[in-house]
Amino acid sequence: MKETKEEIIGVLFSKLKPSNDDVFVDIGCGTCKVSNFFADYVKTVYAVDVDGSVIRDVDVKPNVKLIHAHGLEFLRDFDYDIVFFGGTKDIEEMLRVASEKARRLAVNVARIEVACNVIRTLKELNVFREAIVVNISKSYELAGLTAFKNLNPVFIIVGGS
Repeated sequence: MKETKEEIIGVLFSKLKPSNDDVFVDIGCGTCKVSNFFADYVKTVYAVDVDGSVIRDVDVKPNVKLIHAHGLEFLRDFDYDIVFFGGTKDIEEMLRVASEKARRLAVNVARIEVACNVIRTLKELNVFREAIVVNISKSYELAGLTAFKNLNPVFIIVGGS
């Protein structure tokens, strides 16, 4: 399972601007790296994943609640302020539901076709703010000197009221 890189989390944080009384939701939470980061800045984090085996052995901070559920079910039944989507299965329907409740939301995607669908959906809902492509290169040693290796680009699509 791929983890969200800390540099990407930094960009997410700057775009979502959480406050200490916010309820943050991480849909498709996986390793809970994003959940644990945001836990220091919000009241409550719901880390939601449809794969119960993924979240079974994850260590989380005290204000992170692990939820084994499909993101769509969770979004319909709970209240929240900010939603981050790390997974994109059924994303269009989840965006429709989340846009009715959340003040801010963001979606990370790796595939341009999915990014286009997310942008189109957010525009239809009148909550599209911006799309960002983040390209990161990390240093490594090469023949005693420093070179850089590119990581896959990540599209971050941001929306909200």
